[in-house]
Amino acid sequence: MGTPTRRFASRTSAILLVAAVMAGAAQVYDPTLIMTDAQLFTALDLDRPELVTVKACATKQDYSGARQALHTYFRTRQGRFWWFDPADRPGTPQKPGPCYRAVRDLRDRKGGFPADRFLPDGELDWHHKGWSGKWPRLYSWQSFGIGYWESGCQEWAAEEWVSLLQSFVRQCPIEHGDVYWSTMVVGIQLRTGWPHAFSYFLHSEAFTPEAMALFLKGTLQRARFLREKHSKTSNWLTFEMAGLYCTGVLYPEFREASDWRGHAVKIAVDDMLAGYLPDGSSIELSPGYHQFFSNYLHMARLAQATGRLQEDGLDRLTQRCEKPFEYYLRLLGPDGFLPAFNDNGPIRAADKLASALELFPDRTDFAWGASGGAEGTAPDYTSCFLPYAGAGAMRSGWTGTDHCLILDFGPVGYRHAHQDKLNLVLWAYGRQVLFDPGCGNYDDTADTRYCRDTFSHNTVLVDNRPQRRRWYQHPNPQRMPYRKLADVQWESTDTHDLAVGVYNGAYGKPGPSDSYPYKKGGDFLEGWGKPAVHHRQILFLKPDVFVVWDRLESLDGKSHEYDLRWHLDTTRTVRDGETVRSSDADQPNLEIVPLAAQPPDVRVTSAQREPELLGWHVLRKSRPATTIQHMRTGKTAEFLTLLLPLQPGAAGRLRDVRKLPDQAGGWQVTFQDGRQAELRAPSTTTAKLRAAWQQTRR
Repeated sequence: MGTPTRRFASRTSAILLVAAVMAGAAQVYDPTLIMTDAQLFTALDLDRPELVTVKACATKQDYSGARQALHTYFRTRQGRFWWFDPADRPGTPQKPGPCYRAVRDLRDRKGGFPADRFLPDGELDWHHKGWSGKWPRLYSWQSFGIGYWESGCQEWAAEEWVSLLQSFVRQCPIEHGDVYWSTMVVGIQLRTGWPHAFSYFLHSEAFTPEAMALFLKGTLQRARFLREKHSKTSNWLTFEMAGLYCTGVLYPEFREASDWRGHAVKIAVDDMLAGYLPDGSSIELSPGYHQFFSNYLHMARLAQATGRLQEDGLDRLTQRCEKPFEYYLRLLGPDGFLPAFNDNGPIRAADKLASALELFPDRTDFAWGASGGAEGTAPDYTSCFLPYAGAGAMRSGWTGTDHCLILDFGPVGYRHAHQDKLNLVLWAYGRQVLFDPGCGNYDDTADTRYCRDTFSHNTVLVDNRPQRRRWYQHPNPQRMPYRKLADVQWESTDTHDLAVGVYNGAYGKPGPSDSYPYKKGGDFLEGWGKPAVHHRQILFLKPDVFVVWDRLESLDGKSHEYDLRWHLDTTRTVRDGETVRSSDADQPNLEIVPLAAQPPDVRVTSAQREPELLGWHVLRKSRPATTIQHMRTGKTAEFLTLLLPLQPGAAGRLRDVRKLPDQAGGWQVTFQDGRQAELRAPSTTTAKLRAAWQQTRR
């Protein structure tokens, strides 16, 4: 495969080149920028009959004529190569939207494009520190193209984009570590911004033969880069292959286009087995990052739009997406959202299942999920467990007012991982009260470090030390075939669900530290040790009682402080002895009851920043919440906790709690409605938590 010249040119040389040209020279075509014209035309399949004029000029080394002929060809070629036909551009201004305003702000040097982000010669400063982390992905180029069409295709808008193209390729040559040249970023560029810009601006006067040649050189350079450097798996790979495939579809005139398409499909088909577990979970174990197999479906949909659906085994790709779509049902909360495990934001299942229904129209459960229960049929199960991911859902039913507890007993995940094994979240009467903050902001701040770490999750700290697990270990495609987890047990009956798990890994240094493992100069790896092992069992006594048993055992023979945390998505709470309940008016609430002859030290905190963060819900912006801590000290410690959903306006549910004198770990619990249950905590870590109704009359 040919390699473009100046492939690894330094940014310094690019800056010198910019400095060497005056503002008026920005439009001058440099035939050697990125690669020579000879290299560009050699990369084209000039034996295609429709390129006969291009070939004639290139053979004579008349590259000016070849550029003009190629420009004419692309403007007049017949067929469907993209989502829309560039010839369908509007002839009159449309109703201006945000995309029009964006390109207008670019022209006027205001809004998102203030004057200080431009160099003295008038070019945009592509490495200005003010750009967001997503700016290098160049989604903006699609927006500028839409804005150009919204303007009625006024040439000033096209001129602004062409100026960006020219400054971009000068300032951003291939350079290892450059933000514009990570493989995922390049994949997104070729999936979205670049091809959309080509199609929107194709018929503009500003997109001259020289500008088109420069654009095609940049496209070829990026496609070759992806073909050689793409990831092995993860959401990065999905973007990379989508970009490579889109390039092969939009520009079949490149000799390598067929290889790009075939390679992208093969890798995508294989990655649906490597990047996704047999239970449908992504190996990143994040509902947010799970969704990016949609990039592979983007390839299939583009193939359908352009008449290529029968090529390259795309039918196998679609088939392998069915199980990952089921994941959105299996971990669905009553409010329609999935839990925010690992790096994540709110993921609405209906949106994903609507896409699934297009591909699998016979799945009535997908129709049910996509319609919010208005159509189709609910799944034929309630509670379920994902034995490869270690996630489980304990449900009372499928309505929007049911109870649901979702647990995470599995490995840390391939990347985007949080230090939170044995974590759980809970919906009471359809409202998520016990939460996982997820993480929607990757800035290196105390809040972001907190939301990724054990401190913000519903599990246990040892001596104020968070869990520490390395990324990329489990699951990992190098350890295929994937196996069911051996350290998790699950049982589900008509009367109860039970999950049994253990954390026997390391704990890090005491107090807040870097929860992102790969920060340069970070302290993530400092102070690791194994002071204790954490056993957790969760039992759902159907239909409305959740019981959590935790046992911490010292591994070093020393006494330790064990800090069991619960995070409520409210600042309104009522405390009655050691029992704490949320108290939001006109909303379902949750009661948290520690059962113990000698109760733990209970602490309730909201919106604290010093000496440590406590009582915050951190996503993109932090907002106050409540952290409840159950504290014990010793070599061994046990916690037995009731999590009791409360109807709006209800006070506590318990009438009486008694320790059973003839049973170690036995409790009799009587509820206000007259029901009575007996609980029995395990006597050893190999025994199981048990509970049963003794009286069910209300």
